[in-house]
Amino acid sequence: MAARIAARYISRRLSSGGKVLSEEEKAAENVFIKKMEQEKLEKMGRKGPNSGVETPAKPESTAGDVKPTTPPSSSTAGTSTDQNRNYAVLAGTIAGVSALGWYLLSKPKKSEEVVD
Repeated sequence: MAARIAARYISRRLSSGGKVLSEEEKAAENVFIKKMEQEKLEKMGRKGPNSGVETPAKPESTAGDVKPTTPPSSSTAGTSTDQNRNYAVLAGTIAGVSALGWYLLSKPKKSEEVVD
């Protein structure tokens, strides 16, 4: 809910071009935004429960209804196809290894002191 309010606030500020809206314009924009949100909810409702929103009440299933979630011969089950995510993981790994190396190499070297 907070995300919707924030999105509405940001879209209102960006759509107005920096000018202050009158009360009628704000009301018309609120009606338009609510209408668009209602249309999105209706689209999601038409797609069904498999559209990413899980229903709280699950129907009972028998042992014959169970379907495997992944193919048994899938060799790329854990591989991501999103290029941006792959780059982010690679950059994070490199940054972590670099930070660890910097930490380990920055320790002062202990020199042996000669005791007389």
